[in-house]
Amino acid sequence: MRNATAEGELLHVASSGSRTVEAEPDLDHMGFLCDTWADFLLERSEDLTRLLTEIATRDSAVAELDSAIATLRGGRAEMRQFEGTTGGRVCTFLPSNNVLYSYVLFGLMPGLWSDEVLIRPSARTREAVFALHGILAGLPHNPVTMADVSQREFVALCREARTVVFTGRYENLHAIRESIPSAVPILGFGSGPNPVVAGPFADVAEVVRETTSSRLFNGGQDCLCPDLLIAHSSIYPELRERLAHAFAEVPRAPRERPGLVIPPMFYNDAFEAASAFIETHREKVFSGGTVDERNLRLEPTVVEFPCLSETHPPELFSPVICLTSYHEATEVRAWLTSETETERGMYVSVYGEPGLPDPVLGTSVNCGPRTSFQAEDGNRPFGGYGRRASARWQAGEVAARPLLLSREAGPHPAADAVGTPLVAR
Repeated sequence: MRNATAEGELLHVASSGSRTVEAEPDLDHMGFLCDTWADFLLERSEDLTRLLTEIATRDSAVAELDSAIATLRGGRAEMRQFEGTTGGRVCTFLPSNNVLYSYVLFGLMPGLWSDEVLIRPSARTREAVFALHGILAGLPHNPVTMADVSQREFVALCREARTVVFTGRYENLHAIRESIPSAVPILGFGSGPNPVVAGPFADVAEVVRETTSSRLFNGGQDCLCPDLLIAHSSIYPELRERLAHAFAEVPRAPRERPGLVIPPMFYNDAFEAASAFIETHREKVFSGGTVDERNLRLEPTVVEFPCLSETHPPELFSPVICLTSYHEATEVRAWLTSETETERGMYVSVYGEPGLPDPVLGTSVNCGPRTSFQAEDGNRPFGGYGRRASARWQAGEVAARPLLLSREAGPHPAADAVGTPLVAR
């Protein structure tokens, strides 16, 4: 099945038919592989960081490598909770960012309990992913095959899969679902606005520091970056000024420079979308707003909106954040439970707002006074309860909930303590 060169570059993938899912898991061997793979990544850390810095900032590349190693180190404990059988094929549509971490989450980890994992990279980072696979070809018992095929051909391979992992646009997920038997589970990993709520008792300096570091992480190009900051009216003026100042202080520098920096944007389509957003709301720009089309640079930008209930920013995937205010916690709760936000609820960070103590607000997982980056853990379910953020699609139904592949592979892939029922199409 793995038709690769010695350097790990795939030449072709051909369908070999579905595999029987019947073997009992060897947990000791799974743990051994996780530890071995983690050691390999650590040994090749310089090569991996150098490669990742071609598409990401150095700090985000280092953080990604750390997360990948930590996930593998936690693999032994995670697999102790595995209740399924081994075998079958997993097909993964790899995202265009966090390619190493995604390779681990959606390639190596499911490879512990499947016969084979086929990965099709995003066209935007195809060369980098194949170069990454070339480095990781040295992994002992690497279960991943890179599928150098068209999307149509890859979807055909998905029809025989045990599980399909889709990381991409929600609209594209539905197009693919129509071509895959409904019995095949599709695990959809999307995105959400990941808002930050700064309440009347919030430490403004802390909120500004953590919002700046999370919004501008990798130049703003990550699905965990917050798109919206909702500040209580009592602290709003101070927070607005300090946030604008903090954004302006972040140096404009190449990706290779250590520290929080604003490099040229890597993704052309994200640059165009963010530029269009700024132009559409030019009169609402409080700070920043400069667009350099020639060099794909966006100045870190704060865009003010006067009414929370009418503010539903798209995924900005850029150094741009929306800012609005509120008076009562009930306004934030109403926003989080609105139709638009329950569809895409993922994470929400809450600082100094005692009126929002719930572990889940609407469909968003409450991180408390932490960023979504601090809350995310590769060995725990990812996402929220919005169907656009994370959901399992199977047999004409959707179960929107945080997802962990090893849990979803079990015989009873139930939701965690705060579950949601299956909802018809």
